Amino acid sequence: MHTDQQPYRRLHDDILEYQGDAMYDDVVRPWLRAADGERRWLDSVRTRRGDPIPSTETEELWRLYALSRVLQLLQLPLAPRAADPSWTVAAIGTGEYVHLAETLGLERVDHPGFHPFYHEVVTVDQLPDDDAPPRVEEAHWPALRLGPLLVSRAGCRVAAGPRHVRKDVAERSTLYWAYARNHRPVQDLSAGWGGNSQWRTSFRRDYAVDGRLHYNVDAKPARGGGAAVDDHLSAGERAELLRHRCFVTCTKPSDDRWPYDLTLTEDL
Repeated sequence: MHTDQQPYRRLHDDILEYQGDAMYDDVVRPWLRAADGERRWLDSVRTRRGDPIPSTETEELWRLYALSRVLQLLQLPLAPRAADPSWTVAAIGTGEYVHLAETLGLERVDHPGFHPFYHEVVTVDQLPDDDAPPRVEEAHWPALRLGPLLVSRAGCRVAAGPRHVRKDVAERSTLYWAYARNHRPVQDLSAGWGGNSQWRTSFRRDYAVDGRLHYNVDAKPARGGGAAVDDHLSAGERAELLRHRCFVTCTKPSDDRWPYDLTLTEDL
């Protein structure tokens, strides 16, 4: 673990260890009062510009990843209750979650209409019309951004026809670039590493810049300069996995994929 991650690591561990019924007031607010350094650093990330993507040091990607772990823990009690949860976190409200984000300088994003750049499928209301496009029925937690950088997608209940989103796939497939969920399997590049080493995981950067969406901008080229490393998937299936971070229609096994080298730019 890098020293810059320590504030988030302390908050992460305090959230998991807390046993009371006022977690936000007892744990998060005191942490925020001592977080001026994090606010200043996040503001420097927010205002940084590139051509079109700003440069970011590896240690900063680790630091953003540490922030993402905290946010994912706080999202757990906002999601629908799981039958057999792997994680137990004291309840917070959506307003408290947004207060933490805004105090750190993050902005809430209320994007009109469903889009996988901004919306994570949590649950699905399957519509009888096969071609019915996805729509957001409920947001369990909002999307957050830091300037043009997407920090976290909104977790949503989505209604859709099965040609666009299949309930049996989208609710159960492995969610990549994810650390903590109670309702589905997850995987990120920290999996399999020890307690400190796993924190040295790079945050996935997605940017919305000048009407274009840039997914996973720090992806490394495949060996030999090839395109996709998972040649058992079609180009469309790879794009689905990258854009949604999980399968939503593809019925191929989802638990042993390698989407981390995929990248994509598209018009919004």
